[in-house]
Amino acid sequence: MCMNPMGSSRAHGDAHQNWRKSLRNAAINYRNGWFFVTCQVAHNKSIFGAIVGERCELNDLGRLVEKYWRAMPSKYPELELDEFVLMPNHFHAIVRVHYRPTNKEQHLGFLIGRFKGGTGFIYGKLRRSGEVEDIGEHLWQQDYWDKIVTNESQLAAYRKYIRENPSNWTRDRFGAVTQYAYGNIDLLKGPRIAFVASQGFWANDLKPRLLWRRDGVAISECGASAPPPLVSTFTSAQEREALRRAIANGRPVIQVIPQGIPPESELPCDLLAACRAGRALLLSPQPAGSRLNKKVATWCNEYVLRHADEIWVGDVSPNGMLAAMLKALGRSG
Repeated sequence: MCMNPMGSSRAHGDAHQNWRKSLRNAAINYRNGWFFVTCQVAHNKSIFGAIVGERCELNDLGRLVEKYWRAMPSKYPELELDEFVLMPNHFHAIVRVHYRPTNKEQHLGFLIGRFKGGTGFIYGKLRRSGEVEDIGEHLWQQDYWDKIVTNESQLAAYRKYIRENPSNWTRDRFGAVTQYAYGNIDLLKGPRIAFVASQGFWANDLKPRLLWRRDGVAISECGASAPPPLVSTFTSAQEREALRRAIANGRPVIQVIPQGIPPESELPCDLLAACRAGRALLLSPQPAGSRLNKKVATWCNEYVLRHADEIWVGDVSPNGMLAAMLKALGRSG
């Protein structure tokens, strides 16, 4: 294997109207060689799917983007694909650009630009038809990042990094979901009913429907003496409405809070009263006042769905995180 022996250094530039300093180094040969490339989704939005366990479950957009990347060498034979991974909000790939007299001076940038442009067109089409989350006009951040691969050990290290990227995403955790608790911990001992719904839907439109039962058996048929608790992160509007209804009807609830359990003085009065009466339990993997972290929030939703005996849903975006997670966990009905 012939490696490009050149290294690189660069300064990050800022976008400003018609002028933007490129991340590319004009002194580097981008016409051929081995490169490790990273593209980031605009606004760091997680739009391609969700991490479930230690793999990325792609949604429809994610699968189309991956398909487009795999097809790139058929359009540009000088491009050789190596390891790559599409994550919820970014893309890593190792590529080899073979020299051809027609290659441009910044040929790597030309190829990545074609990939970003083509997949951006796909996103725009789905965005206009309302089939994907609207994150704005652009799918990708304006530039991309590259590292020149100079030897076999670097190549092996980048391959390992790509293969382990999904598991490293889930490793970025802050202890068990049950690390912090407030309320009746005994609610964890019996069966649970999960309720989930996506962001962006009106609470007034909530019409819960049964999606999945463990072993196909209703909890009501298991001889439970009390109604099982409703468990959720209760973050979307429909989830918050389900929480309000459950507390009003005296049903026990378990709320999994990604960013930490607030102090009693900041809890809603009805939820605080339910905790004190033994009808509610608050759980969190993080201490109070922690920053809301998308990875931790996704993991909390995974905990809710994995530990439920029944799953009820409101409105679920077909290409959102919840839909991808339900499918990956085999809970999609």
